Amino acid sequence: MNKWIRYIFTAVLIFGLILVRKYEDILFYDPFLAFFKGDFLNKEFPEYDLARISIHIIFRYLLNSILTLGIIGLLFWSWKYVKFTALVLLGFLLILLPLYLFMIESEFSIGENLGFYIRRFLIQPMVLLILIPAFYYQKFLKNQNSKEN
Repeated sequence: MNKWIRYIFTAVLIFGLILVRKYEDILFYDPFLAFFKGDFLNKEFPEYDLARISIHIIFRYLLNSILTLGIIGLLFWSWKYVKFTALVLLGFLLILLPLYLFMIESEFSIGENLGFYIRRFLIQPMVLLILIPAFYYQKFLKNQNSKEN
């Protein structure tokens, strides 16, 4: 596939991530959107439906993951990177979702800031922001090594 066509499709997928963020209050049930805006340390803990919030977090995570995998695949044109990204995304979900749900049930007794940042990894494409520079750096090192040999 032509490099410029891949970049155009990548831009479309990034726009998809922007739309997920823009319409988050319409698409997803999340009483913590309002809670974490402003001074959440002094706000009353919101009422919530744990099953519903779990389903919506998983749905949002899957949407972001699909877009992330597409972006990684188009930018790097490597199945190896896509598979690695999928494993990282799955690992993050399996570790962070139960932890976040526990924290909700305990009303963030471990700490509101920790809950805020775990939630951020679940609802934002943070893995994408971490892996793109890592993959570019890996490609850079690989190119440096091939030039030396």
